[in-house]
Amino acid sequence: MTESSRNLTIDVLGLLSLYEAAHLREHKEEILEQALCFTVTHLESVDPKLENSLKAQVNEALIQPIHTNVPRVVARKYIRIYENIESHDDLLLKFAKLDFHILQKMPQRELSELTRRWKDLDYENKYPYARDKLVECYFWATWVYFGPQYKRARRTLTKLIVIITISDDLYDAYATYDELVPYTDAIER
Repeated sequence: MTESSRNLTIDVLGLLSLYEAAHLREHKEEILEQALCFTVTHLESVDPKLENSLKAQVNEALIQPIHTNVPRVVARKYIRIYENIESHDDLLLKFAKLDFHILQKMPQRELSELTRRWKDLDYENKYPYARDKLVECYFWATWVYFGPQYKRARRTLTKLIVIITISDDLYDAYATYDELVPYTDAIER
């Protein structure tokens, strides 16, 4: 091991940053492939020796890199990790928790509004063959559009996924073959 490699393995936060950056590689980027192997090996080897908060951060990253996760879920995990750091800033921690809880209420309100409208449209009686997947569809939309500024996009995507689900159920569970032929032709057009 060279002197620079030895110094890099001592800097756990630097290794963690390189590990996260290596996950953004493109196909056949050999240097980043090697960097990923290097960081995984060294992060796993130093893991038992780390203090609890840094160990938790490394373990979370090794399970799932930050950029592949939903930012609000990552925020919750890192609030718990930051809370256990002795030198944490109490005011910063308080604001982080407040921000998290305020933004957690947003999807609850949106889903409540969508559910109320869904019930007003009486889909259960109009389409008894269709699965009621509104909540699931909404949460798919929140994984795509998670920020508070994307309320309209979340609602639109939720409605679109619900329509696709109903169409799929119509196709799979309700319509006859004779009805499906022209329906399929119309969809293909």
